[in-house]
Amino acid sequence: MDTAARFKKSISYIEEHLHSEISLELAAQAGYISLMQLYRDCYTYTGHSVKEYIRKRRLSVALALIRAAELPLA
Repeated sequence: MDTAARFKKSISYIEEHLHSEISLELAAQAGYISLMQLYRDCYTYTGHSVKEYIRKRRLSVALALIRAAELPLA
C-alpha cells in the first residue's frame, strides 16, 4: 500500500469521528503508520497539522449546518 492510500485511511477515520473525540493514535493505526508519520503526511498532503486539519473540518461542518438551517444567528 502506498503512502497516499495509507493517509487516506487515516483521514477516513478522522472524518468518521469528527463529531466525537478523536484519538490520533487510532487514526494513525487505521492507516498502518506511526503517529509521527501521520503528522508528516498530513502536512504534506493538506498543508496543515493534524489538529489544525481537524479543527478546520469541524468548523466547516458547523458552518454547513448553520447555512442549511437558514435561521438568524441572533
